[in-house]
Amino acid sequence: MIVSMKQTYSLIALTALLSCTTLPKKENPTFHGCDFSFILTSTAFEDKTFSYIGSKNPKIKIHFPIYEYVSQVSENWIRAKKNGKFGFIDTDDKTVFIFQLSFASDFVNGHAVYRDGESRTDPKGYIDKKGNLLGDLYFEDAFLFRNGSALVKQAGKFGIIDTKGKFIVPPKYDYLSPLYENWAIFKRDEHQGLVSNKGVEKKFVHDEYEIKNTYYEGSVAFQRYEKTGMMDSNFKVIIPPNYEYLGLFHEGLVRFKLNGKWGFLDQAGNVIIEPIYDSEYDFEEGYAVVEINNQYGIINKQGKYLLEPKFSSIHSFSNGIAVVRENEKRGFINTNAEWLVPPIFEDLNSYHDGIIGYSLNGRWGIINVRDCIQK
Repeated sequence: MIVSMKQTYSLIALTALLSCTTLPKKENPTFHGCDFSFILTSTAFEDKTFSYIGSKNPKIKIHFPIYEYVSQVSENWIRAKKNGKFGFIDTDDKTVFIFQLSFASDFVNGHAVYRDGESRTDPKGYIDKKGNLLGDLYFEDAFLFRNGSALVKQAGKFGIIDTKGKFIVPPKYDYLSPLYENWAIFKRDEHQGLVSNKGVEKKFVHDEYEIKNTYYEGSVAFQRYEKTGMMDSNFKVIIPPNYEYLGLFHEGLVRFKLNGKWGFLDQAGNVIIEPIYDSEYDFEEGYAVVEINNQYGIINKQGKYLLEPKFSSIHSFSNGIAVVRENEKRGFINTNAEWLVPPIFEDLNSYHDGIIGYSLNGRWGIINVRDCIQK
């Protein structure tokens, strides 16, 4: 009888929460063909209230939150933190790498960056899923692998290694950007330009232009007298240096800042969305998160609001759903601006590869919906 009363109280509280939201709740919510209804219940113990999440759908596997943090899934492993140390769990919440690392990145190309020491300046290396140190090498700094190569820093210089730990581009650069499509921006002494992951250089010579940021989608940002423009991969100017900042092209549009406000340009430099926002993020799946007066919303590529800026935080869309925070709680919306999952979580990761990281009671756990994905 006591349990029933507590559950009744919890469901009443959930109903009250939903009635205060500014968005409609999707009727009969489904995702990947699965019933996506979650039930929040609460119990009281020693003057504390503990919340639990449940689902009537047997295909959805909810694992109890016991971690200080969990990342998104990468290569079927999830980085987690417990008792101040990092380790890894699999998608069934089983420990696959013991919690003993002071720092670790996600696994990419079979390797994760790790650091033994507590200081950010301690040497870093790469480990495989068996805990073997790549090439018995440590570096001053190390970055994630991408397409079989990774950027590292050694003796104050940057170079590029392969997945065997061998240098394919020697550490001789003062600066290297992360690799994209096998190219990176380099700076060495008075030289600048692009270098491939094979060490082939395309030098750029100009008395007034300085290459900035990262090579991405065939374009390179540059700066002239504190103003930013954009060039193509052959260093032809496609957007003149008229802006306080330019981001990277995503889905054919690039963020720009002018007179302290943000908007979007197309690849020809035309203003597609006027600079009226205090901040904004790149377009993902046809939508971008924007901010006005510390409130966040979502626009489409025509600049029309899917969500007006009324929310305290929003993540970009991932696989058709986005994390939105309202009333100090987080849930998922769909592209119809409906609550697919109402705001009942303390925190949420963006959905990725069938796994959701969630937080309740100050701890993180995972929800596995892979059995819902129609194959």
